[in-house]
Amino acid sequence: MTSQEARELFSAAYDAELDAAAQRAFDLALENDTILASEYAEFRSLLTAAAEDVEVASTPDLLPGVQRRLRARSHGRFYRDRFSERVGLGARSPLIVAGAMMLIAMLAWLALRVVQALFV
Repeated sequence: MTSQEARELFSAAYDAELDAAAQRAFDLALENDTILASEYAEFRSLLTAAAEDVEVASTPDLLPGVQRRLRARSHGRFYRDRFSERVGLGARSPLIVAGAMMLIAMLAWLALRVVQALFV
């Protein structure tokens, strides 16, 4: 691997995106060229310093504001019931639906038994 090819792989090597063979060739190029090794060390230190300086700001949640504006501008035509803003039952809702279905099935079975008893 030439020094220029290794320079093009600085970013991929820093992010550990090179496969094993390319990483070995990159490391060998760094060992054989002291100027390249110092350039890569400077590249890593710049990226590390930049990462320390950058504060990751949390992204604001835009959905409620967009829905509120759509509701206001459409005079309630869109997002009228605010279904997307409701918390709901969460993880319990499938259990509640299953319980209701079992209750309906049991009542239907009892009704059929009563009807069958009347006509037999």
